Amino acid sequence: MLTNDMIFEETLSPAISRHSMNGLAILNIQSPLCEAAISLHGGHLIQFKPTGQQDVIWLSNKAIFSEDKAIRGGVPICWPWFGPVDSPSHGFARISNWQLLDHEENEQSVTVRLKLSASKQTRVIWPHDFSAILTFTVGETLRIHLEMINTGKTPWQWSGALHTYFNIAKATETWITGAGSSYIDSLQNDLPCDTSEALIINQSIDRIYTTPDETVSIHDQGNQRIINVRNQGHNSAVIWNPWKDLSRNMGDMSDDGYETMVCVEATQYAKDQASGSLLMPGEKHELSTDISVTSAG
Repeated sequence: MLTNDMIFEETLSPAISRHSMNGLAILNIQSPLCEAAISLHGGHLIQFKPTGQQDVIWLSNKAIFSEDKAIRGGVPICWPWFGPVDSPSHGFARISNWQLLDHEENEQSVTVRLKLSASKQTRVIWPHDFSAILTFTVGETLRIHLEMINTGKTPWQWSGALHTYFNIAKATETWITGAGSSYIDSLQNDLPCDTSEALIINQSIDRIYTTPDETVSIHDQGNQRIINVRNQGHNSAVIWNPWKDLSRNMGDMSDDGYETMVCVEATQYAKDQASGSLLMPGEKHELSTDISVTSAG
């Protein structure tokens, strides 16, 4: 992930160094098993590349690194709501500054933990007390684990997603299995649909699959690999590709960006704030995704 735009600041451990990009703090991870990078702005993973393999995570070549914007690509943390059910869209976690709690490493993996807590800024947007712990474990595989805790005295409702962008060789040569047969089509006014076929990416897709298998698989034929996405703590899997027209209208995505990405998201879906999942005072919920790659040869 090291680029000419990144300025070295300090070494945190043999595998982790801290850099800045346009004033944003970036943790760069270099280990024998992988390369990875995490922006503290948004608690946002922006790279994961196992040694000797293609990048698994897609990042837009026009991504904007700014304190007031979400980063296009990587793994945005959509929380405490998902979608345009409130403002800002997809919640405030992906545009908030997370605190580095701790990190550790061994021969198998590097682990980084971040924290986001209620503040004056978050209470203006969402008047609740909370603590969110975000853990990244990277090695031959990637694990992202979000733990949310209600630290207040009143219950609150939430929805959210680990909005993972995957790097693929070519969208039209990629298909997805394990998403299930029932979905809500966001491009058809939330029309409930059913299918018995694998999902082929040949058009704009914005679907909320409501009965996914625990593991959803991306068959990335051009890279001769299968990306396995194992989700837990979710009630659905969102699959998204903007296709041609929307890509051309995005200032932070190149016109052909849709050709090399697809999102498969561990999602706790709710159609609005009132129907979100309830978390009582002192309770916690965990949302996670585990990503591994196998050869398709």
